Amino acid sequence: MVSDLDHALESCEDAIIEVHRPDEIGFSLHSWLTDALGSTEYADRLTKCCTRLEIQPGEHVARQGELSDSMHFILKGRVGIFVGTDDGRVVRVRSLGAHTTIGEMGLMTGRPRSATVRAEVASTLYELPLDAYRQITLQDPMLGQALLRFAVDMMVERLSFANRAIGALQR
Repeated sequence: MVSDLDHALESCEDAIIEVHRPDEIGFSLHSWLTDALGSTEYADRLTKCCTRLEIQPGEHVARQGELSDSMHFILKGRVGIFVGTDDGRVVRVRSLGAHTTIGEMGLMTGRPRSATVRAEVASTLYELPLDAYRQITLQDPMLGQALLRFAVDMMVERLSFANRAIGALQR
């Protein structure tokens, strides 16, 4: 038994993630971006703009309300997404694992971070800073378009997931 629905869902999600964890051996940022962007050349250029980060469990990657000054590619590990409510509660809304991104929406729109992101396990992330993103959009528009398509695909997947979750909760 757990204290509330949020913790019950977190426990179920952890069990599902453990069973379906992808094999991360030999998987690099470059190979992931080659697949995601459809081009080795785009992956070469984007990888050079990113900085590798080793994040420990409990460490914050981003905080809700802060300036969106980067996006992160999660190569391995898992982060929790937390949203503060108007009544002061903090709700864990989702976990994101390897081969996904965080922060792309804020980076591309210039809006403050919409959630707090914290590592749930030791994780390897690659950070693309705002200034590098701006340079890409100005100096390498084809790469910028490929990155935008990739980010839109990620957001569509997340919206689809949220719609399915809401549908399941309404039953």
